[in-house]
Amino acid sequence: MFLRDAYLLMISNRALLILVVVAILALTGSQCLFVASSGNNNACISTIDKPCDSQNNNNPSVVVAINNGRLIDTPVQGVRYESGSVSGITGDLGEFRYEAGNPIRFFIGDIALGEAVTGKAVITPLDLVPNGTIDTPAVVNIARLLQSLDSIPGDNLITIPSTLRAEAVRSNGAVSASIQYLDFADETAFVNAATQLISTLTAPYPFTAVLVDMQSAQNHLAHTLAEAGIFTGR
Repeated sequence: MFLRDAYLLMISNRALLILVVVAILALTGSQCLFVASSGNNNACISTIDKPCDSQNNNNPSVVVAINNGRLIDTPVQGVRYESGSVSGITGDLGEFRYEAGNPIRFFIGDIALGEAVTGKAVITPLDLVPNGTIDTPAVVNIARLLQSLDSIPGDNLITIPSTLRAEAVRSNGAVSASIQYLDFADETAFVNAATQLISTLTAPYPFTAVLVDMQSAQNHLAHTLAEAGIFTGR
């Protein structure tokens, strides 16, 4: 009797937890949810429409909300992201997914774009630098690198192709030193490393890519932020 009551209490508590989280998701606009369950050397990760119980797994569960967001300096397509158990490549509109309340980080190959930040609906280069503003050199330099690596300039989209991501790794001797010494906050170090990265990584492009200058990159970013309704103080 005691074991049965304890089991029923466990199931009841888990069901209540799921109902509470679903209510929170409805209020906050979260787009997805999965349940991770473990115990007895078994594990289960399920979506809200296929919970662990439907897979004959009665183990305790942890509910994780997955939200959608966008990376913009105009939409940035082709950047890798990681947020907890979630990872992927940004889509045509710069879209990504992240674990609610957990940090997310963006990469081009092994090039980290700024710092990890708490996930939210819209992320820009301002968010990738602590206390970043439109005038912060590291913010502008992240924008410069993204705009300079764009494989299709002039289409209101920054496109980072998969072939470039595959080459932008530390194991590639042609760019390993540049990745190591790339410092968005140090203008001299940034220009030296970024110029080498752009020259090497964009070699297959049908045009000659160069490092976008600070003023042009800043104007481009400011225009994007204004269109998105993000106040920059200008």
